[in-house]
Amino acid sequence: MGLTDHEHPAVSPDGSLLAFYSGEYGSISIILTNIRGQFCRRLSPHGGNNTQPAWHPQGNLVAFRHQHTTKHKWEIWQVELVGDIDPRPVLADPKFDYKHPSFAPDGSTLAYFSDEGSPKIYHLWVLDLRTMERTQLTFGSEQNHCHPVYSPDGTRIIYHAYEGIAQVEPPVTNVYELDLATGESRPLTSGADQYKHPFYLDDTVITLHHRCNETRVRRLLALNLRSGGTVELTSGKKNDKHPYPWVDGDGKRHMAWASKKEGAKLEGEPSTYDIFMAPLKT
Repeated sequence: MGLTDHEHPAVSPDGSLLAFYSGEYGSISIILTNIRGQFCRRLSPHGGNNTQPAWHPQGNLVAFRHQHTTKHKWEIWQVELVGDIDPRPVLADPKFDYKHPSFAPDGSTLAYFSDEGSPKIYHLWVLDLRTMERTQLTFGSEQNHCHPVYSPDGTRIIYHAYEGIAQVEPPVTNVYELDLATGESRPLTSGADQYKHPFYLDDTVITLHHRCNETRVRRLLALNLRSGGTVELTSGKKNDKHPYPWVDGDGKRHMAWASKKEGAKLEGEPSTYDIFMAPLKT
């Protein structure tokens, strides 16, 4: 907690560490703590914007998106957690943006989204970490495809898409699932609201946040991929977002997310986002 925002939590594969970003736009850092929020360590380089941390499945490094200044393009960087190794770029080009890294379950590839080859229109890509070959996964000119996340079995990628490429307010976004074997995408949500930031809880259930464009209330949902049914996980009273579900070594399900600060407010203190955690019964 503090006088700045803490968002986009990501829990290590063994459930012991928490990465998230903290700061105000123009000076945002990736922070590492233990699961109780203690023993802080900065993972990202000093200065610029650093967001969207993603864990390697072995838990030995974290990838994230980096921007030198607000005038620069976004890049994907990574940092080793053991040894005196500085953060280094993985994908960078002064002409294009590279955003939201996500490792495959076997660690062989990295999914991300970029406007490479289609300026200001974003599509999903995969980087082969052995050959450094890049492959575009989605195409078209009517959507911006964002926030790819691998399924636990590595056969699918879930993401959200902005419906239409025009800058409209409020935007409409929906969640889709891409079959990597066939290249086909199927919609999982529909409507005139915002369904964003999906993550797999397991192979059959995802979590996401839903923002009603009429009421502006943002809440967390669980969605069953087989039935299409949803369960409300939070009321939205605290403007919840960025859910990150995980399963601990005992098979118990948990979720971390960002939410507006609860409790008494200090005089003159801004309303900020902090990281919260809770067990899941879904």
